[in-house]
Amino acid sequence: MKKIIHPVAGIIAMLTIATFWLSTALSELFWSFATVVAVKSAIPWGFLLLVPALAAAGGSGIALARGRRAGLIGTKLKRMPFIAANGLLVLIPAALFLASKAKAGEFDTAFYIVQAIELLAGPVNFVLLGFNMRDGLRMTGRLSRKTTVAVDVPLLASETVAEGTMSFRFAKPAGFTHVAGQSAVFTLLDPPETDGEGVTRTFTIASAPHEPELMIATRMRDTAFKRVLKALPMKNSIRVSGVGGAMTLHDDPVRPVVFLAGGIGITPFLSMARHAAYAKLPHKITLFYSNRRPEDAAFLDELQQLAQTSPDFRLVATMTAMGPSAKPWQGETGTINEAMLRRHIPDVRLPIYYLAGPAAMVAAMRVVLEKMGVASKDIRYEEFYGY
Repeated sequence: MKKIIHPVAGIIAMLTIATFWLSTALSELFWSFATVVAVKSAIPWGFLLLVPALAAAGGSGIALARGRRAGLIGTKLKRMPFIAANGLLVLIPAALFLASKAKAGEFDTAFYIVQAIELLAGPVNFVLLGFNMRDGLRMTGRLSRKTTVAVDVPLLASETVAEGTMSFRFAKPAGFTHVAGQSAVFTLLDPPETDGEGVTRTFTIASAPHEPELMIATRMRDTAFKRVLKALPMKNSIRVSGVGGAMTLHDDPVRPVVFLAGGIGITPFLSMARHAAYAKLPHKITLFYSNRRPEDAAFLDELQQLAQTSPDFRLVATMTAMGPSAKPWQGETGTINEAMLRRHIPDVRLPIYYLAGPAAMVAAMRVVLEKMGVASKDIRYEEFYGY
């Protein structure tokens, strides 16, 4: 219920403040003194809606924070005292004063000075509430952070990270930023060949934000783009733009994290897992990683090492077709299903789930999670088409 009350109360407060401000400005600019008196007399009655809305937004926000002060939660909490103080010490006294003066017909210097203060203080609270709403949307993953600045980045290294899968490392330009789990558009510059699929691809940035290089990984299908990328000489550049996406880690560490990755869908989770370990985030992360064979599992060794060194990271790797494999395997086998999830997750409805991989795998996982009673708002996914 708190998750419903918090945004609804915030919206009501913002709309009420906007109504007060607009009615005041319009009545002063275009309407009669009688209208000004009516507006000023009505605004105090609007506090019967505004004050409970602000109290509900603030109280539910504090309850949802559960004592946490880090990240966007802390930023939102820091704004709340300013919103309350501005309302209680400026807006409410000003509105009562102006209503009294208007009823008495005293439109003097004092009236207009206080009016000016009110017209300045109202937008302050509106903007602060808007910032809190924006940050709330970012925390739930409903608002992506995106930049469209294009930069050319030189290739520094490439290597095979699994059978049929390669990684490519590029120099990171000064000032380049991204959030762990986000993707970008990569464009070939003057390629020697092209085909109907074009010269651009969207890839997840598999490296973490703190790392000095940009790294992507991809299955190497036989397309003109992949052939040119594979043959790209060292120090030659590729263009990066459109960094963005909402496939980023939520801010609430009370909610555990479950990553469900299929094949090359591991890339956003590799970035997030690296970042979580580096930043010492308090999130409890469990990664389910499905491949046909160990030979196909990109970054498996790194993830196994991370699971040994990070107490907040667990890896559940599973292989679905071990028959042709030349490597031994002691872990899970078979596709990720309800039974496997329940074996490793104590309360399947508590985590936030992140899904990435082939479209069919992502669709199947969504069905499994919904069958288990996981709310749709707690499922975030990204489908990989054709790699």
